[in-house]
Amino acid sequence: MTDRSIRDNRMLFILIAGIAFLAAAGGGYLWMRTPALDRKQPAAEQGMQSPVQPASWNELLTVTVYYPVSGKLVAGTASVKRQPDTQAQAREALDAELNDQRAAQTAVFRDIKLKAFYYDNQGTAYIDLALSPQREISASAGEEFLALYAMVNTVTQDFDEIKEVRFLVNGREAQTLAGHVDLSRKFTKRMDLVQQ
Repeated sequence: MTDRSIRDNRMLFILIAGIAFLAAAGGGYLWMRTPALDRKQPAAEQGMQSPVQPASWNELLTVTVYYPVSGKLVAGTASVKRQPDTQAQAREALDAELNDQRAAQTAVFRDIKLKAFYYDNQGTAYIDLALSPQREISASAGEEFLALYAMVNTVTQDFDEIKEVRFLVNGREAQTLAGHVDLSRKFTKRMDLVQQ
């Protein structure tokens, strides 16, 4: 064995010993900071498990949804399951709107499904609509306009964090949904379209 290999082995030993010491010190610190697992629970807590989610998430929440009817938007309500965050809750509201019988009476709503929904930190929501590539939506400009604003008003009226909406079709930016309304812009709430 040469001096160099002894020196290398010594350095390796010191390195391993240092890592072991740091691991033991860190593990001891974590052990001191973590409550003992075998500590006796108070009598009231024995036999009880903590719930996976708060009970309130299982209850229904009433949201306002909008539908095009005779050239105006009409407000209605839908009951949806409470969700843990605004993004999931807004998606539930849109799903309820698009799958409701009142929506099925609108040409645009009959031919679309909600593919995805999300919003960013600036309050811009993205509604991604699924539309079959082999199928075109047959709707007038007014029907398309009101259907889009029905979705915009649903998410902006019910959820204060959402300030404006952008539309995507099948995961991509699109020029239009039914050939009339420009989808390349942002949409904001239009309560003047709602029938009083």
